[in-house]
Amino acid sequence: MDVDKVEVGTMVLDKRRDRVGEVMDATASWVYLRAFGGGREWVTALEDVEPVGVHERLRARVAEVNAARQRRP
Repeated sequence: MDVDKVEVGTMVLDKRRDRVGEVMDATASWVYLRAFGGGREWVTALEDVEPVGVHERLRARVAEVNAARQRRP
């Protein structure tokens, strides 16, 4: 993926980790991602990200809701 196409705030799939994240920053080689809805940031190589489709967005949202339910007392 081209660094010009990776915009802060967009959702991408980290193919190496099979994980959807929100772009927090991007350089010529690296993309800084954060889990949808918050969480710890991670870094991945630019070539390991791709735009997400509806399926991946829904999967990330379901994972966020499930995690929130597990945190409730």
